[in-house]
Amino acid sequence: MTFSIFPVTVALLAAAALTWLVLRFFFAPQHGKEGIIEGGHQRATITVKGGYSPATVTMRPDMPITLTFDRKETGECTSHVVFADLGMDIMLPGNTSTAVELPPLQPGEYPFACGMNMVHGLLRVEEHTAEATAHPITQRAAQPLPPSATPAASATPNAAEAERREAEERRAEIKSLARLVTIGAILTIPVFATTMLHMADPALVPHWMVNPWLQAILITPVMFYCGHPIHTVGFPALAHRSPDMNSLVSLGTSAAYLYSLVTCVAPWIFPEGSREPYFESVGVVITLVLVGRLLENKAREGTGQAVQALIKLRPHTAHRLHSNVPITAANATLPATAAASLPWRDPANSTDVDVDSISTGDLLVVRNGERVPTDGVIVAGEVTVDESMITGESKPVSKSTGASLTGATVLMKGDCVMRATQVGANTVLAQITAMVARAQATKAPVQQLADRIARYFVPAVMIIAIWTFAIWVSLGPSPQLAHALVTAVSVLIIACPCALGLATPLSVTVALGLGASNGVLVTSAKALEQARRIGTVVFDKTGTITRGVVDDNADWSRPSYEQDTVKEGSVEAIAALRARGIRTVMLSGDKADVAGRIAREVGIDTVICEVKPDGKAYWIQRLQHERDTRNSHDSQSATAQQGSNAAHDTATANTGKNRSTANLIAMVGDGINDAPALAQADLGIAIGTGTDVAMQSADVTLMSGDLRGVLKTIDLSQATMHNIRENLGWAFGYNVIGIPIAAGVLFPFTGWLLSPMIAGLAMALSSVCLVLNANRLHGVNISRFDAGATAPQSTAAPAGEPTVIIDDHTSLHLSADTDNNHPTTKENPMDMNMHMHHAAPTEGETATDPVCGMTVAVNADAITREHDGKTYYFCGEHCANNFMKAPQIFLEK
Repeated sequence: MTFSIFPVTVALLAAAALTWLVLRFFFAPQHGKEGIIEGGHQRATITVKGGYSPATVTMRPDMPITLTFDRKETGECTSHVVFADLGMDIMLPGNTSTAVELPPLQPGEYPFACGMNMVHGLLRVEEHTAEATAHPITQRAAQPLPPSATPAASATPNAAEAERREAEERRAEIKSLARLVTIGAILTIPVFATTMLHMADPALVPHWMVNPWLQAILITPVMFYCGHPIHTVGFPALAHRSPDMNSLVSLGTSAAYLYSLVTCVAPWIFPEGSREPYFESVGVVITLVLVGRLLENKAREGTGQAVQALIKLRPHTAHRLHSNVPITAANATLPATAAASLPWRDPANSTDVDVDSISTGDLLVVRNGERVPTDGVIVAGEVTVDESMITGESKPVSKSTGASLTGATVLMKGDCVMRATQVGANTVLAQITAMVARAQATKAPVQQLADRIARYFVPAVMIIAIWTFAIWVSLGPSPQLAHALVTAVSVLIIACPCALGLATPLSVTVALGLGASNGVLVTSAKALEQARRIGTVVFDKTGTITRGVVDDNADWSRPSYEQDTVKEGSVEAIAALRARGIRTVMLSGDKADVAGRIAREVGIDTVICEVKPDGKAYWIQRLQHERDTRNSHDSQSATAQQGSNAAHDTATANTGKNRSTANLIAMVGDGINDAPALAQADLGIAIGTGTDVAMQSADVTLMSGDLRGVLKTIDLSQATMHNIRENLGWAFGYNVIGIPIAAGVLFPFTGWLLSPMIAGLAMALSSVCLVLNANRLHGVNISRFDAGATAPQSTAAPAGEPTVIIDDHTSLHLSADTDNNHPTTKENPMDMNMHMHHAAPTEGETATDPVCGMTVAVNADAITREHDGKTYYFCGEHCANNFMKAPQIFLEK
């Protein structure tokens, strides 16, 4: 009895010791490398090979930062470095040093990761101390960058060049993988086939064909040559304490290979039933992993195809008009022969030049069927332009002298002379590409859970493999050692951390490109995730719902604002929003009769008229307060039904959280005075035909100005989140089910153990399935109006006479309690759920919210903040948080 307990105890103690070592190695505090100060700059070099070394860099907050990424490998995984918090995605060419310039950063932690979200590093910005300044390595005289280091800005002079270099690297990797797969298959298939036949019937295969030494000779090249791309990433990643899928495969195949090699050299070391080699498993696993990587690389070519298509639209040449050529407009009043003989139409009067050589102010000739070379305005000619590649609208647009042209659009009819107004990175096409790239560098909130799990995933798998081996070798049936090795290796190989890391970024990348190709530019993954939760859409009137201009055949005896016409698509878009249960509100500076007419024409639920120029953000805030209050009341009611005594505390604590989970307030606008409201809204949607200020304040830009783009945004968000949920479900489900099976939990019931070869096949196909599923988004039609399919129950009034509120918000900042302090309405605003709650409570002490001016009750449930020894009371978490960001501004007001 003592003899049988002793090895069990030894095995379990050894497993416990190894577990402690794994935890200590991966989770002990990491001391970051300090940056070197050179001539007022902080610099650090990070080696990229199987991870980042050092993985943590510490900098000061008061100086610009230069991080030089010295990439000593090629391949898809580390071809980009992404600073999600900074919205930066920088390409790192293979075997090249790339310098990334960062401005002075606030104290905090700024994580960065590879483009596949598998290799992670951390930039830590800390307040410097005297000790740090005196450190011998922190001060140096200014030194130039290493000769091989290329600044990131010049490493990719334009998006087309970056795309070309990345495509070349991807093609080279695919070619290399195809060669390795071929070699691996040629060497592995004979070993695998003879082993399987010998297991089925030893008489079928001559003994020399299953000789372990012959198998070793064939599989050793597979292990070290074909497996070289795996091991050169996997083992360094372990050393850098950032293990990934390659690390697990390297550990598993190395254990199986060494075990098999020992069975050849010294088989007597092992018990009688544990002397069989596993060379076939080593070869099959490595070959299958390479096959999976090859398929994944080919499939990933499609994830960014929408943006790649935009980049390829950029013309390479332009026709620059000679400076001495007279310009005469060609229009319908000229005879055809006269128009054709205009000097600027003669090809001899222009010179073909590279698009990159165009300067602002150059006169360019664009001919029928050609792409516009850059952004500009027409100075002669009349044309019909296809702008679908930019706006997503298929209907051609007629343009004449003075109209703007966008680079990469196509002249369907006519010729013209244009003056270049924007060139290079300032063109609309370049800005779209840059905006999508920045958005792809951000992380969706839903990704946070996967990232947290992925951080602990590989160490957890290693610990599971250790305990699997210990339990099988001490408690399992004979042959114990063979079973222990098979199960431990299968656990290491079947686990797929890539599935967790890729689940969200792949879908986001495809979705942002899909949106861009449909005229919907989303600035962040967070906005993409949140758009599906819109519960109220607030529209500016002029230039958003209406055209903002008067027709040529208008009645000039009437005021122009009375003749403003509704944009095409506005009625359809608002009707579709209402059908989905989304409340619609219109803000207008017009009088009630004018604003009411437009609201009735388009079917708006609520119109707030006579809004002052600075009042739009205030009304957005009021709607948010109404939503938060309603959510708080709903939460209290639900908790009260469960018998909880802490309902109000819970609801109050989660007020800010409710805003990010349901019934978001979206603002759609186009003007400078809309920018504060766009920033205040939970989701700001700018009209692409509006001002730059509005677009810079927004989360989404609709390039065409058509309000049906709001529906496209919501549809895109819903389709993306559905795809992400599928990916996450597969990633979690695969690992949760696969790892226990690999560990042998089915053996007591079935007598069956998972072969490492099957584990390798499953792991290889898991990431491929995610990539293929993400690419299904390319087939989604985000223009469909499936009204009400996934919408919450509507709270809007039936279409008909809108509720009209006359803005009087100045008086709402006073702490009075009379009805005169509420907006004047033609109908009771409570009928349309506008429960603002700004009147003072009927009993108890009250205070005024210093941010929005609303009256709040002073009691134990009030939301408060302390500043300079004084307590301030707020209507909600939103106002409280805004106050704490800049209290002096609100106190002075």
